[in-house]
Amino acid sequence: MSKGKKIALIVSMVAVLVVAAVLNVTLLANNKNEANGETVQTSFFTTSRLNRQSTRDYEIAELNAILAMEGDEYAEARQNALIQKQQIVNAMDTELLLETLLKAQGFEDVLVTVNASLDNVSVIVDKDELTRDDTVRIYNIIATEASIEPEYVRILSV
Repeated sequence: MSKGKKIALIVSMVAVLVVAAVLNVTLLANNKNEANGETVQTSFFTTSRLNRQSTRDYEIAELNAILAMEGDEYAEARQNALIQKQQIVNAMDTELLLETLLKAQGFEDVLVTVNASLDNVSVIVDKDELTRDDTVRIYNIIATEASIEPEYVRILSV
């Protein structure tokens, strides 16, 4: 891959990050809606899931564009894009599985974010305060299902 193409690929990935940040700020700024004269707060969890999905959709669209490029000179870029796309899909599957299992354990609402390399997990739980028991249950599920060491797991409550 030529130097110019590598730069273009890096610039497009930076653009993805910028779009994610703008979407995050925009969605959080529009968090309050007027309904029947009362202010209704959109759920943090719903907003975060929408933001995450929008970012992932954009990333996958960019990777699909790279995969659609024809020519032998793009073979390496297509291979890298395919690997990145598979990592994103694996992270999405892991997030869905962990959220479902944590909700089945009695947590009202949970947002799980897994990075594409599947080595860091952030868990946000809809609970005022987490007990030691809660934290242990969350760690056990993540360790069992995602094989991620506890030092790479962040658990927050809101």
